[in-house]
Amino acid sequence: MVTHATSNSSAASGLRPIDSMRDLVGVTTLIELAFADDMDANGRSHMREMRWLGTLFGWLDWFSSPGQGLMPGYLWVEDGQIVGNVTVRKLSPFGRGWMIGNVAVAPPWRGRGIARQMMEAGIELVRHNHGEWIALQVRTDNEIARKLYQTLGFVETGERVSFDRRPIDQTMRPAPLTEPRVRPARASDMEQIYTLAQSLVPDSVRWAEPVYRSLFDVSFERGLADRITGERHVWRVFEGGEHLYGAALLEIKSRRRWAQLHLWVMPLHTGEIEDVLIDSVLAGYDRPLDHIIARVPGEHIAGRVALTTRGFRQVRALMSMKLTLSE
Repeated sequence: MVTHATSNSSAASGLRPIDSMRDLVGVTTLIELAFADDMDANGRSHMREMRWLGTLFGWLDWFSSPGQGLMPGYLWVEDGQIVGNVTVRKLSPFGRGWMIGNVAVAPPWRGRGIARQMMEAGIELVRHNHGEWIALQVRTDNEIARKLYQTLGFVETGERVSFDRRPIDQTMRPAPLTEPRVRPARASDMEQIYTLAQSLVPDSVRWAEPVYRSLFDVSFERGLADRITGERHVWRVFEGGEHLYGAALLEIKSRRRWAQLHLWVMPLHTGEIEDVLIDSVLAGYDRPLDHIIARVPGEHIAGRVALTTRGFRQVRALMSMKLTLSE
């Protein structure tokens, strides 16, 4: 059993649960410090939103079950200063899966076993609430953290690699392609593409990379909604007879001036059609963009190479890990 520090003294040291009303500013400051090298403008904006939400809604945690509040989890405090944080959250109200996130320790306090004790407390919380499994993501190049999680029983289940390309201008668009097997997607293609996308995400990592059916909607109503919101969806598929060998989507957020590129390729055709799919979907946008992001599985080497040779740079690689709890 992990000993908790008392939470009614500002000078208390050790482990204690997070109090969103009191701790949220300190936690966000710690996260910004601990993940300074990874945090982009969107991440910093999210931290500002968390501070605002904590001030406004922190009292709601008083009415939440463990693991379901605004910021559930634990802190490590030294002389009243927050130096460590781990988030422990239930993935869905009725499921048995939990997620551990934001395992953060301030740089001067690393290497003292704080992360391990916070993790052990998080695992204990999940066991107490009859959780069946816990998942997390960690940077692939963070060997120290990966080894820690492995010693706690977590196993690696899959890697996702994130890419970014900026700046974006019209001169960077590929010329329209003449490949006859590549064409815009039709409404009748969506079920096949959705099935392909689902098959490429193993159950063990679907908690981190859910495949939402709404993404594969090309109906008139979706087009109308896109015009209202300023979004646009550029689809291209590679067909072979009655089957689709792969598909690409450029999901454009015009009002925010960025886009996300999605790529799905049947395993039998990896290394054959990534280039043409990416080029064809990039040739389809016609609005100013500041950057384009993309994520592909770590094992999809051909997709990673195709993105890199088209001006994308690798931003980070995240390894998913899972701990199955025995009753």
